[in-house]
Amino acid sequence: MNDITKYSIQIISERKNRKKDELRQSKQRIHELTQNLFSPPETKNKMDLMMHHFNTGLAAYDGIMTGVKIYRRIKDIFSGKKHKNL
Repeated sequence: MNDITKYSIQIISERKNRKKDELRQSKQRIHELTQNLFSPPETKNKMDLMMHHFNTGLAAYDGIMTGVKIYRRIKDIFSGKKHKNL
């Protein structure tokens, strides 16, 4: 029942260094994952690369248009107007 843990400067220093290494490894892993996620795909021909760019652009356009529509609806709700095209 008497679990008294004694700490010394050396034990604390070793633990601190281990945690720093864990953080460094975690940061490196996150960096690698984001690089793999956001890097352009390796393609064998230009058509695949062009289609990838087209799909990315279309997804960005779709996201922007959805955001604009949501903004307009929220703006209409708070201004007291009712939207005609529900």
